[in-house]
Amino acid sequence: MRHCYHRPLLARLAIVLFGLSLSVPGFADTAIPPHPLSDPAMEAVLQKQIEPEDGVQLQNMIKADLESSLPGEEQVVIWTLLGPTYWSNHLSVLAQQNGQWQLLATLSLGGAIATLETVTSDGLISVNAKTSGPNDPVCCPSQQKTLQYRYAKGQLVEVTTGSPGGKP
Repeated sequence: MRHCYHRPLLARLAIVLFGLSLSVPGFADTAIPPHPLSDPAMEAVLQKQIEPEDGVQLQNMIKADLESSLPGEEQVVIWTLLGPTYWSNHLSVLAQQNGQWQLLATLSLGGAIATLETVTSDGLISVNAKTSGPNDPVCCPSQQKTLQYRYAKGQLVEVTTGSPGGKP
């Protein structure tokens, strides 16, 4: 006796579309997590700011021209301090002069999960962040916010709603 198994049309169509999605670059790329940023020289400068047993992982960065008095380029960076049982994100501004990175300013973002959004030429830095709400467990911040910071003259400060432009 011969058994004939017929898959429903939708199931067969789903299998075919899945197979095709793996061969189309745009679809396949979304399933692969992005490679972490790496700049060993920049990481070495940031590593000097923390304990030797802690680590540094760059999250994202934006080129900016924030210090007209300095030659070279500046980078605004969000990086994570990786401790043995803890982590915290930081916002830093670094300048590259003669091939060497120099830390200009840094500020802890604490437990916020953060991504750089924009950096303006007058030093306003926008960060998209998830911060802890009043009932959130430590692991899981849930409040979406746009945080504003200003960099000027070697200082990085948070811009609050009550401060006039947040200029240091």
